[in-house]
Amino acid sequence: MQQEKISDLKIAYKNCFSTDSGKRVLAHLLNSAGMFDVDVNTTEALAIRNYAMCILKNMGLLYTEDSIREFVNKLLEMRME
Repeated sequence: MQQEKISDLKIAYKNCFSTDSGKRVLAHLLNSAGMFDVDVNTTEALAIRNYAMCILKNMGLLYTEDSIREFVNKLLEMRME
């Protein structure tokens, strides 16, 4: 029962953020939460960043071997400046 709820939640998160508008909102949320900041200097900033990571975890995008490998592959496909 609990596993079904988790699976339903992951699907709901992915449905929410899979549209073009949803991707834009997710990118804004992650950026605003400091996910891409190199230095997080306060406890408050760290808490906000951790919450953004919870969003990604709820989507099933963190903490699995497959998702980490895919994340690294996507990073390496990005344009380097």
